[in-house]
Amino acid sequence: MKAKLFSPLLLLFVFAGKASAQYPDGFLTDATRPDATQWLPEPPTLTGGDFANDFYYYQWGKTQRDGEVGEMALSDESTPLYEIFSEAMGIELSYANTPEIIFLAESATSDVRLSNKAAKNYYQRRRPFATFNEPSLKPEEDETEASTYSYPSTHAANGWMFALALCTVAPERTEEIMNRAREYALHRVVCGHHWKSDIDAALMLASGLFANVVATESYQQQLIKSRNEYATLRGESTGISSAANINSHSSSPVYNLQGQQVNPQSNTRQVYIREGIKYISQ
Repeated sequence: MKAKLFSPLLLLFVFAGKASAQYPDGFLTDATRPDATQWLPEPPTLTGGDFANDFYYYQWGKTQRDGEVGEMALSDESTPLYEIFSEAMGIELSYANTPEIIFLAESATSDVRLSNKAAKNYYQRRRPFATFNEPSLKPEEDETEASTYSYPSTHAANGWMFALALCTVAPERTEEIMNRAREYALHRVVCGHHWKSDIDAALMLASGLFANVVATESYQQQLIKSRNEYATLRGESTGISSAANINSHSSSPVYNLQGQQVNPQSNTRQVYIREGIKYISQ
């Protein structure tokens, strides 16, 4: 009887947990998302000269597993990206504290997830620990990991994309953010789950996708909200100039103070934002 009473509650928690792990939709569509296999190089073969670098980094990664680097690599495996980049951003990133910033970064990451999955299925490269029949840093997951592909690294691509989005919110924190992203990516080599060339391809893929993502109008709208949220948390100005009387008949999109695109009301004096500048509608 008790099991029947509590089972709906347990199911609620299960579904709530799954829902919270889902990223929002991306900024691109199947039609606008470029095919990364058209610019990524072929992964090195085991007998090719360029495989030497992969082999070197695989051996290097194994030497890093005992100690602080190995502990960080394990931690990065199970830690959400917003927690990983909080210190680099200089603020606590969380769904409660920074919902707009996380929505921006996670939406961008959704785009790279889809593109990376397609590339993995195309190249079908075997993971390094499985290639050498050796345990990874997480041997309890080796059987599952060995059934999936290696090139490019999904973790590395996600982390790089997330970091690039954060840099558009806080460009003055770029050095800290991108250093953490590079470290996060290399931890996949330490784990033995990826070759170094998997990492290099992931960063190339994410950079190419981001150039498309950042150019979308929906990204720019969300960026306004994210920058305002960041500035508020830092106790700073939003970076939007003071209101001015300017011509409101420009073709540039217009937003209200909440970052939503609107059509300015005629014959009313209201404050809007166009091209990062506040103006008073005439």
